[in-house]
Amino acid sequence: MRTGLVSALRRTGTGALRAAMPLAGRTVLSRQVDLLHALGCERILCLCDRVDAEVLGVQQAVESTGGTFQALRGFLHLPALVRGDDELVILADGLLPDPTLIADLFAQTTPPRFVAALASSNPLVAQHPDDFERIDAERHWAGVLAMRGAPVQHLADFPPDADAVSLLLRLALQAGTPCRIVTEDRAASSAWLLAADETALAVQENALIMRAAGAVDWRRPSQAAARLIGRQLVPRGLTRGPLFALAGALVLLLGGVTASWFGAAVSGLTLAAGGVLAAALADVMANMRRELLGDGLSARALGWTGWAVDALAALTLWLALTSAPLSEPLSVLGPVAVGLARVASRTVPALAFPADRMVLIAVLALGAGLGVLPLFVAVSALVLLGGLLLRGMPD
Repeated sequence: MRTGLVSALRRTGTGALRAAMPLAGRTVLSRQVDLLHALGCERILCLCDRVDAEVLGVQQAVESTGGTFQALRGFLHLPALVRGDDELVILADGLLPDPTLIADLFAQTTPPRFVAALASSNPLVAQHPDDFERIDAERHWAGVLAMRGAPVQHLADFPPDADAVSLLLRLALQAGTPCRIVTEDRAASSAWLLAADETALAVQENALIMRAAGAVDWRRPSQAAARLIGRQLVPRGLTRGPLFALAGALVLLLGGVTASWFGAAVSGLTLAAGGVLAAALADVMANMRRELLGDGLSARALGWTGWAVDALAALTLWLALTSAPLSEPLSVLGPVAVGLARVASRTVPALAFPADRMVLIAVLALGAGLGVLPLFVAVSALVLLGGLLLRGMPD
């Protein structure tokens, strides 16, 4: 059995428990547990002074998914819990290492046996000498260790107030566990996070949020604006934000349909453009929630939402055209333009800007305000159709 060992013992300079510090909607401890599960650990052991609300919350979350989590006050029970043929994976208290690098280290040997190490010249060693323990004159422990379970039995020979993780590191080295050097560029503070203080954690949280939101590309204005807004709302709005944004999109789009039904084409199209933006925000925040929290709306559900948004936008445009007698013969162009935009946005990168539904509907709202909505719809449809036809022509 592969067992993961974490600790919830150390505190920051302000007295906050490292393991309980929040990071983009999750605590450091819960993210450590996620990493250990990703590495194949079937059971998680946590050393702590007491089973507080944070440790208990993580335990309940793990057990709700069928996993095993045991909180241990002291290490005296470890020899009884870890058998000699088990594999033990240890993360230092408050450490969140680069998952990709850890996966690479695990792939180098089967079963995994290594002590991740930093060169003595690494800035992390100078910044946190008490956390990255010295191995020899040239190397320090990097906070990650994979070892056989047999040396754990020797913990019974030590006093109960000893540092269990430090002892296990020494026992692993004595048993011949090889060291694997983590290079300075891969152990930079942005990828090898130690929750030693609130400032460092805030920087890392911002980096996680930026990465989860994705790059801002103004060729797709609705997505770009949604990502900028999403960055500001996360992590506080991460739990309910996607549903609130989706509800807002529905309200705005239905409001657009209603306004167009009663002949207020400009208002209806403006509301529809706002609804498309709200739907894009729901999509971005749902993706951020899956990335940062590991749950939320599925990609398939969001795909159906996209179809519904385009259907309501097309209905709004059709009603806006039929509300004026002279426009009624061209009303079919409304749904056609939205359909062409959907196809173009997925197949022709050069048409990303004009095919963005928020841009398209906002432009058509301007046309309605100028009294030339049919002309704007016809030109938009021709531009999109022309782009799609040119895509298939040989160079």
